[in-house]
Amino acid sequence: MFDKFESGKNREEKIDKFLDILAWYHSQKETPTGLYSKIGKIEERVSELNKNLSDANQSSDRLTKALNRITLAGVIVAALSLIVAIVAIILQAERIFN
Repeated sequence: MFDKFESGKNREEKIDKFLDILAWYHSQKETPTGLYSKIGKIEERVSELNKNLSDANQSSDRLTKALNRITLAGVIVAALSLIVAIVAIILQAERIFN
């Protein structure tokens, strides 16, 4: 039964190479590996994404409020400018006709 296995230096070199590759492979892996760790990583990423979306939503709300205030200020300035222009036209027309 054991006659099929190689013996000697060549076999030892293959085993050493295999063990080196195996050690390298497992040293490159995060521990623990498996389905549950992958699910845990996915869950962490999803929770990070939800937090980022929540932060983005809050930032968007603040930006919307700021833009609404700026627009309101612009409308007020434009209305005041229009009133000043109308008063200036009325005063000039009064001066011309008197």
